Amino acid sequence: MKPFWKHIFNAYLKSIFAPNYNRNGNGFLYGRFCRSLAKFLTNIVACLVIVLLSSSCAYKVGQKFRSLPGGYQKLSIPVIKNKSFEPGAEGIFIQALKEEFLRSTVLKVVPDSEAQVRLEGEIESIRNDPSGSEKKAEENITGTNNSNYLPRGTVLTTSYNLTMVISLKLVKVSTQEVLWQSRFVSTRPYIASQVTTAGINSVNPIYNQSAKRLIIEGISSELSNQIHNNLTENF
Repeated sequence: MKPFWKHIFNAYLKSIFAPNYNRNGNGFLYGRFCRSLAKFLTNIVACLVIVLLSSSCAYKVGQKFRSLPGGYQKLSIPVIKNKSFEPGAEGIFIQALKEEFLRSTVLKVVPDSEAQVRLEGEIESIRNDPSGSEKKAEENITGTNNSNYLPRGTVLTTSYNLTMVISLKLVKVSTQEVLWQSRFVSTRPYIASQVTTAGINSVNPIYNQSAKRLIIEGISSELSNQIHNNLTENF
């Protein structure tokens, strides 16, 4: 038994193409067939256009009802304070935050001298917490064919969780009134560098810095999206 939607589709096709049959049984009349086919394709295109326009309108309506507290539209984003032990983290975060707000359609990012409101804040902390499994050196082997050059009892962490804590507030430039404030926390894991016997028996500091920088960039992008949505919602 055919599904219900197939019966409807077949009935629709017959309503379009059935009149094109020659009553003498000679098949389709070419001209009428072309007109009917054009009509059928036009209907399909019209349906697709309606779907696309509906999606676009829904997005614009969602953006239309977003705004900054107080209805202000000119925002400045100066460099924030960095109280963590990761130098340069404030620059990475501010760059991600500006890119997120520059894509917004509900406000305009401007210099501080032109701004109605200013986003202030600080990176409270960035910390690395050991996570995952640990490797323990049971023996102190010095043979050239063995890979364990660690003192007995050495424990190596195989992965870390990097946690970034940021507090922000929206300040009215003319009166220094705080219009909005919030605190954001995000955590991401990354793999620790591995101790090997090649070269120096130590972890790779360049890898550690590169890995942490990539994680900070990812967290900054994620938090920037959250901050934009939180700051412009229900005002």
